[in-house]
Amino acid sequence: MFNNRYKKILLITCLLASGCTKFVEVDKPIDTITAEAAFATETKAASVVRGLYNNMVKTSNFAFGAAVSAGLGASADELIVSSTTSAYAELYNNNINTSNTAITNYYWGAFYNLIYVANQVIENVPKSTGISEGAKIQFLAEARFVRAVNYFYLINLYGDVPLILGTDYVTNTKMLRTPMVQVYKQMEEDLQYARTNLGESYMGTQRIRANRFAASAFLARVYLYQKNWKDAELMATEVIEAKEGGTPLYRLETTLNNVFLLTSKEVILQLMNPGTTISTWDGAAFVPGSATSVPNYQITPGLYNAFPAGDLRLSNWIRSVNITTAGVITTYRHPYKYKVISGTATVKTEALVFLRLAEMYLIRAEARTENSDLSNAISDLDVIRSRAGLLTPTDPAITQSDLLDAIARERRLEMFAELGHRWLDLKRTDKANIILKDKPNWTTEDQLYPIPFADIQANPLIKQNLGYGL
Repeated sequence: MFNNRYKKILLITCLLASGCTKFVEVDKPIDTITAEAAFATETKAASVVRGLYNNMVKTSNFAFGAAVSAGLGASADELIVSSTTSAYAELYNNNINTSNTAITNYYWGAFYNLIYVANQVIENVPKSTGISEGAKIQFLAEARFVRAVNYFYLINLYGDVPLILGTDYVTNTKMLRTPMVQVYKQMEEDLQYARTNLGESYMGTQRIRANRFAASAFLARVYLYQKNWKDAELMATEVIEAKEGGTPLYRLETTLNNVFLLTSKEVILQLMNPGTTISTWDGAAFVPGSATSVPNYQITPGLYNAFPAGDLRLSNWIRSVNITTAGVITTYRHPYKYKVISGTATVKTEALVFLRLAEMYLIRAEARTENSDLSNAISDLDVIRSRAGLLTPTDPAITQSDLLDAIARERRLEMFAELGHRWLDLKRTDKANIILKDKPNWTTEDQLYPIPFADIQANPLIKQNLGYGL
């Protein structure tokens, strides 16, 4: 993030290339477009903001394309990486080189790229004379939401990171790593701004741009990770009880295979891949391309065996394929939340589910348990279990400790292979060293990824994480 590519707003133009075809029709070379021109009109500024969402899933190996779900699932105990040469194989084997493509480009570089463009919006929208005041507030709120989301993943993958809030190249090249607590504080400020200034209704018929409740939902997660149980419960409840015209805005889909569709009422926010042949990169990564193809990512035996008898998530969200090689049949199991792979119709039925209602119930259940409200926590937990076909109620006499374990188990089964939830859960609950101790080469330092070597070279003020050399 700290080299010459940031002297210009090249990333803005990349975003516009995918988010707005009209703006690239200019006489000057695309890499000389100025920030002033990019935000000269409301239409152009809106294209940059739409581009922020598009570029979060623009390719498989960029941010939330498939990189987060696949790579973090490999770091945890969810996925086996079939290719021994994949960048994700190093994550699975806990033998990560500081120049590993995933930790350098797919995560660190991608998240900072998105933050940089969000900062461009935050800096330049207020100065534009061609944008209405209402639109300015909308764009600023969305940019601050996106900035917070990307910082959340940065600090939970790398620990303390430089908190970049502007676009000045000279300043950014000299930034030290900022303590996580300060980054969390900035995230809270950004999300509260978004929550206050975004409308409750979605822009358009699809849920592909953040509204007030998307900000509330992400705030619930941010509070949970900081053990702020009271506010985590409040924000989760706000989303669960959200209404539009007197009708609940969100509801759990009773049919599991409807959860990840574009029409899902469980969705709080989806990210739409801007390409024409890929519905979701998660689907393209997880679903084999043919009946004879070994899945790129296999469900671990531990995860598969964790599902109790009768759990509908096992039969609907995990698929088994049998492949015969030299007369020997081998069974492989892969994530199947998304059913559509590449090369399909341009009319999309799926988009990446970034936030959904089930997580809010699980956040509230955990927060209530930590606050000793076990009865209501059990009710929230059983909502999720019941939807999965597990109809036996949780024992009302369960202890607080056992209830927390039950919620953690439910999070594992509900959110598997989904944007890194399991990896982040193991770390925030201090269970990674216990659960992952038998993984190849595991040490406690593996809980943080290494800072990319190139960025430390560019800015020697940044110190490397423990376990990765200088």
